[in-house]
Amino acid sequence: MAKGPQLKQVTVLDHAEVVLTDDGCFSRFGDGTTWGALPHDTPHYDEIAKRCGYFPDSPFPLYSKRKAARLAYCREHEVFHHVVGAVFYFGPSPVLWKLAHGEPVDEKYAALEEATVMALQRWVRAGERPIIGGVDWDALKAQCLALLDG
Repeated sequence: MAKGPQLKQVTVLDHAEVVLTDDGCFSRFGDGTTWGALPHDTPHYDEIAKRCGYFPDSPFPLYSKRKAARLAYCREHEVFHHVVGAVFYFGPSPVLWKLAHGEPVDEKYAALEEATVMALQRWVRAGERPIIGGVDWDALKAQCLALLDG
């Protein structure tokens, strides 16, 4: 699981802020709209959290450790959505923006954003470098670490 300070109660980004709650977090955009995120108690969610570097090393971690890993993954995942929005789309996360505004989200468009978010999150927290040109992955990782742990 990622070591370091806990995520700030409110993480301010270029186009939104992520506010922690006891059971997850929510994004708040400049116009006041919000969209919430909660971790899921499922094997798929555990696998994603593990791949992205949040899961305990033990093959059979205690429930409390699994719950903490899911929560950490969930909260930081929302921050990564906003970083991807700013860096790759030059604005807010297109997917979270649409969800917060009650607009339909094209599943394929959402899959592209989600894949980018998970690739970045996996690089920052699990050390698996994306092999994708045209991006200064080292600078982007440093930016994310400063935002999350700084």
